[in-house]
Amino acid sequence: MMMISQVAVSVEFINLNELADFTQTAGGRQRLRAFLLLSNLIPFAGTALLALLFVFRKNWIQAAGWTVSPAGPALLYSTGFLVLALPFVGYLTYWNLQVPLPAWMQKSEDYTDVLLTGVLTMNDLPEFLLAFLTVAVTPAIGEELLLRGVLQRRILQVWFGNHHLAIWTAAFVFSFIHFEFAGFAPRLLLGVLLGYAYYWSNSLWVPLLLHLLFNGLQVVIAYVTGSFDPGAQIAEAPPWWLAVVSLVLTVWIGRLAEARFGLQQPLVQDEGAAAGAGES
Repeated sequence: MMMISQVAVSVEFINLNELADFTQTAGGRQRLRAFLLLSNLIPFAGTALLALLFVFRKNWIQAAGWTVSPAGPALLYSTGFLVLALPFVGYLTYWNLQVPLPAWMQKSEDYTDVLLTGVLTMNDLPEFLLAFLTVAVTPAIGEELLLRGVLQRRILQVWFGNHHLAIWTAAFVFSFIHFEFAGFAPRLLLGVLLGYAYYWSNSLWVPLLLHLLFNGLQVVIAYVTGSFDPGAQIAEAPPWWLAVVSLVLTVWIGRLAEARFGLQQPLVQDEGAAAGAGES
């Protein structure tokens, strides 16, 4: 989000010094949401689409994993893997917030907080709908298509020949590009969870929908409660035993999923995509 805000400043679309005032009106908030929506969708989804079209041409949809319907067991394991990990993610979030940040990082966090507050302040249904598209739908489509569909599956997995390295590297990139340092560690873990969900299911729909639900739930809660405070820190660490149970169960279900779905060969091209790439 901070990266997007810097672009907005450079083209004088948004003056960050006046951003708090800008987000006080419904019109200003809607303008901000529309800009962020396009700023997310075009660079992420646009870049991924161009890369897939260039390599796989008319078979780009299959190459990204759009056409694969996840088998029931893979979907169940992937969903359970994410849900069981959430208490540990919360615990990790608390400890990440305790890390002191240098001034320039804290300034970045302050900008991000103002942006998020503006985007997630919703007084009516039109604001909710555009906020949901901006925060939940477009990031799920753009980020999963580029980071999982292209980077993890089509580049890193081929280079490394090891899906674990590909998943963790793509997750690092996923967390880094958000430029939100106070949440780097939990976002890295979420990227790992989504990466394994994609690998096990072989369907981009699985991490996309999990990503959408995770972000979308936050938008719904903010709309229903009528308040959102990104600066509010967890007053105390969640119960350590809950984090331990969460971690143990997550590792357990991950090992089961690896035993069942983790023996795939490094994927370079699907047969249909290879044939399409060979056509002129």
